[in-house]
Amino acid sequence: MQSMRRLFCAAAVTMLLIFGSAAHAMMVSSGFESEDGLFDSGTIALDPGTYSMELTAFTLGVAGPFIFGITNKVEAYQVAIATFGGASTVFTTLGGLFTYNVGGDPGLGAIYEATITSVPLSPAFILLGSALIPMVRFGRREATATAA
Repeated sequence: MQSMRRLFCAAAVTMLLIFGSAAHAMMVSSGFESEDGLFDSGTIALDPGTYSMELTAFTLGVAGPFIFGITNKVEAYQVAIATFGGASTVFTTLGGLFTYNVGGDPGLGAIYEATITSVPLSPAFILLGSALIPMVRFGRREATATAA
């Protein structure tokens, strides 16, 4: 019986870590562009938290810069690439509705991708801690019950 409880506790901790560490990537914009200027724009809603903003561009010739930025009335964040490759930045937001813009100078042509990924490190630790506390207390009660 005790080995079944330990197996159950190990499985529960593993599942909480898996669900707590899952990152949610949002593809904001991607495609192929061959003309200078604004590639894409729109709005995106973000919950309060920490996010990673990534921009990747592959060019067919001399090109750049490329810029991906988001802004609302209070906050603004951006990431830029000088010629081609990838760049990212991590930011913490209060949340809200953001306007995004992706653009640049693609030269002969560029394949690009702009994404925002949630960084779930803090919630993972909260979930792990909230799972461990009851298990430790349950283990102590079981140890005192068998000792008596």
